[in-house]
Amino acid sequence: MIRDARPADLEQIIAIEHENFNRPWSEISFLNEFKKNKCDFLVYEENGHVAGYIIFWYILDEAELANIAVGKKHQRKGIAAKLFNTCLKKHPEVSMIYLEVDKTNTGAICLYERLGFKTTGNIKNYYGKDKDAQRMALSL
Repeated sequence: MIRDARPADLEQIIAIEHENFNRPWSEISFLNEFKKNKCDFLVYEENGHVAGYIIFWYILDEAELANIAVGKKHQRKGIAAKLFNTCLKKHPEVSMIYLEVDKTNTGAICLYERLGFKTTGNIKNYYGKDKDAQRMALSL
């Protein structure tokens, strides 16, 4: 089941974040998402537990996939795609979506390519010294 994230979900969200990223978002960063307008912060709940989440920022006809992750034991079940597609359905006005991804995160890059994203460039040292990002975009 996909639903809006709640502060009570934060412990599970942060655990998933730490499981997936070398430079995870802080608790404060996640808390700030609850206060934002033009932001979808959704979770995929399975058997009462958060299996994944997405943070999707949108304004006018553009959006940014700010953060998305699925717990390791729930990966490769289509959860990330379901979360992403839910955001697309909620915002039919969006015609362009951007994201940045660690160039070494081949699993995420493959997912984004399956969703239709194309590489538009690279950002040197985006994630720290010698940790470059791949910039991707999806035109709908």
